[in-house]
Amino acid sequence: MGIVVRVRITGAKETLAAFRKLPKDASTELRNANQQISTDLAGKIRSAATSSNGQGALVAPTVKAKRDRVPSVQAGGRRRAGKQSRRSKGQAPTTASDLIYGSNFGANVLKQFPATTKPDHWFFSTVEDNEPAIERQWLGAVDKVLEEWGNG
Repeated sequence: MGIVVRVRITGAKETLAAFRKLPKDASTELRNANQQISTDLAGKIRSAATSSNGQGALVAPTVKAKRDRVPSVQAGGRRRAGKQSRRSKGQAPTTASDLIYGSNFGANVLKQFPATTKPDHWFFSTVEDNEPAIERQWLGAVDKVLEEWGNG
């Protein structure tokens, strides 16, 4: 299990409700625009993860954009990460999901992770830092789709 975040955008719920009245192609066009916004955000999160700590660098390749009508990014998963020393002890290999919470939120007991911090080290803090720009891009994409499909 990994982390998934959908960016909070003011008025998104009402806007998406209005999109249900439009042709399906309008939602498809919004998803395409959102894919680009989410891909840009995923790149920023990957960069922040790589520069934050050793485990963040191992988790960074698993950060990817999700295709949705609002900007959405996920990280983690079953991809192997780190040294596979667990394997020699008969345990399951270390996955990105095993490392993501400790590398992002920190730990007080496990020394391989950084100290705990609020809100976190790289995932949610990067999203929050970029929320205003993401909201502007999303609203611009919505306006563009509504210009094309709103009158039809």
